[in-house]
Amino acid sequence: MIESVSHVILLMSSSLAAVWLLKRLRSAEPETHYKVRVFALSSLFVTAYALSHLVLTQGPQQMTLLQMTENLSMYVALPFIATVFLATGQQWHWSMAGWGRWLLGLIAFFELSRAMGYAVLYAHALSIAILLALFAGSLLFKKATAKIKGLSSAFVASIGLVFFSFIPLIGTAGNPIFFNFALAAFIPLAASALLDEFSKT
Repeated sequence: MIESVSHVILLMSSSLAAVWLLKRLRSAEPETHYKVRVFALSSLFVTAYALSHLVLTQGPQQMTLLQMTENLSMYVALPFIATVFLATGQQWHWSMAGWGRWLLGLIAFFELSRAMGYAVLYAHALSIAILLALFAGSLLFKKATAKIKGLSSAFVASIGLVFFSFIPLIGTAGNPIFFNFALAAFIPLAASALLDEFSKT
């Protein structure tokens, strides 16, 4: 029961954060709007993960789709959000084609690591890279409120990735309920940090 509740909260948190950020920054310049769209897409990947666990059963035919949405949330959505933070802090401007190539690269890196038997090592390395990018990007934000919110979101993400993710940095088995709650707190905080950083006032 509590796991279903955590998925409902995560679904609402991630989907509303995506819509809210898109709506608030719909008139932003293209370079900013690209980052906003990537963040929103990442949030919707997490929404798909939460939704699939609410509507699908654990039967053999559904397990592939469930695993796919888990992989999207962990190996694409979180690196995407971390990259948005770092790109914002460093003032990098990528085209949508550039973001698309990064998406394909993330998928290729994941598939290669799994095929070579390094899935756990890759998951740990990716988690560390995500956290470093989130903290570094937040520290590079120009606005104080964005920096505080960004660091707060990075701290929440670090708790989730270190202790509770599908392949946590500490321990051998994560906790999906606590990981869902961590993601549900992280995504709106990250969206709010980006909104403050991108706002003109």
